[in-house]
Amino acid sequence: DDDEEEDDLPKVSDVLKQLQSPDMIANMKWKEKAELLSHLGQGASREDGHHVRQAALNIIQDTLGGKNVNVHVIRSALIASGMIGIAMGPELASQMSWKSIMIETMKLLKSKQCGSVAKTVLAQLHGRCFTLANSLEYISHVLGLGSTASAPKSRKSRVGVAKASPNPRRTSTVNGNSGEIIEWLAEITERERNMKGIDPMLEKSSLVMLINLFLSYVDHRDQRCRKNVMNGLMQAVLYGVQRLGLDLTRVMRMCSGLKETNPRGWNKIYQNAQAHLE
Repeated sequence: DDDEEEDDLPKVSDVLKQLQSPDMIANMKWKEKAELLSHLGQGASREDGHHVRQAALNIIQDTLGGKNVNVHVIRSALIASGMIGIAMGPELASQMSWKSIMIETMKLLKSKQCGSVAKTVLAQLHGRCFTLANSLEYISHVLGLGSTASAPKSRKSRVGVAKASPNPRRTSTVNGNSGEIIEWLAEITERERNMKGIDPMLEKSSLVMLINLFLSYVDHRDQRCRKNVMNGLMQAVLYGVQRLGLDLTRVMRMCSGLKETNPRGWNKIYQNAQAHLE
């Protein structure tokens, strides 16, 4: 019986105290810490655990951002963040710790031991807790494209930043795990394009920013990454037409940087998008 199982769990406030104590953490074996983080996720995601969620997320943030953390501990922290996120819904994205949790989780997409867990947790939270609109800044940060990431929050200046770079930056690799992130970004763009009731939805200026993220990797040395870039651009174009009601030729103009460097690729996206929309 679920209720009986829940009664067997240690009290979430006690778990929290242990994980907050530097002395206890210093003498804790990885197995014990992984287990405590698992209890923390279970306890904080229950209705009666809502009062500890903020503190629990801070612990998860510190764990994911720590140096040389045991892989089982990382997995437990990721799973706990997923459980708490599902319980919190959109409120998660407004938490101070969320930015760093999301950034660290995206970095783990390239990890052989934790990549699949990171991907699962991001899939659980996408649409429920975060959307492209409120996470593009973090995605560009992880991709190492700082100028886009530090775009000010005001709409006018954000449009300015987005328009300022119509041509793709030729990058061989901005950082090592970009391939996995570009692949994931293409996947969630497609997923979000097909979601009902996206909130918040991309605005036109943030769609330009998304397209520019893909364009920055158009010349990546890895063939699979280049293929994901083309898929991502196609999904972004369809997002603009289907969800934002923009004209196809207008969205294709946002990809003008590709037209200059790879006219065949540009034409292919245009034709595929047309075929998809018919």
